[in-house]
Amino acid sequence: MKKNSEQSRMDDRGISVVELMVGVVLLAIVVLSLAASGMYSSRTLTKSRIQLEAAEFVQSEVERLLAVPYDSLRAGSRETEVGVSKWEIEERYSHRRIFLVTHYTPTEAISVWDTVVAYRLVP
Repeated sequence: MKKNSEQSRMDDRGISVVELMVGVVLLAIVVLSLAASGMYSSRTLTKSRIQLEAAEFVQSEVERLLAVPYDSLRAGSRETEVGVSKWEIEERYSHRRIFLVTHYTPTEAISVWDTVVAYRLVP
C-alpha cells in the first residue's frame, strides 16, 4: 500500500521544465503564425482595394467616352487627381474603336496601368 501512495505522489508533483518549455514553444509557433497571417491578409486587402479603385477609374473613363456623341468622339487625353487616361479612335465602316490606356496613381508609391478596347456602332 505504501508503494502505491508513494508512486501516486510522484505522479501528482506537477509539470516538468521540459513540458513547460515544449508548451511555450508550441504557443509561440501558433502566435507567430497568426501574426504572419494577419499581416498577409492586411496586405492582400490593401492590394484588392487599390485594384478595385483602379477598375472603377477605368470604368468611369469608358463610360465618359461612351457618353460623348458619336460625331464628337476624337482622340485625346485627360488628367485627374488620381490618374491619367489617353485614348485613340480608329474609324471603321460600321463602328469606331476606342483604345483607352489608363494610369491610376493614388499615391507616389502605387501605380496601376490598364488598357481597354471599346466599340461605338455607327448610329
